Amino acid sequence: MTTHNTHGPGREEISATIRSCLLSAIGSTMAAALIADDTNLFDVGVDSMNMTDLLLQLEQRFGFTLAPEDLSADLFLRFGNLVSFVESHVRRN
Repeated sequence: MTTHNTHGPGREEISATIRSCLLSAIGSTMAAALIADDTNLFDVGVDSMNMTDLLLQLEQRFGFTLAPEDLSADLFLRFGNLVSFVESHVRRN
């Protein structure tokens, strides 16, 4: 029996979208496949300016609004943390 997700995109789709937005925000041509859940975002060139751009892109793409209290340092440490964070916001909507 096949079940369909009626609550929006799945983790894989969310992850792929975030990878695309991340590479756009940092202006990188690196292969998206090189960004794994355990990838340190700062190691691939994320800084405070492009992280702001990335978060704005994600708000637009996934239709949620971030509040300052939603943000923490752990969110920006690993790619998987960011994916889980976005996934939880998508599920709330």
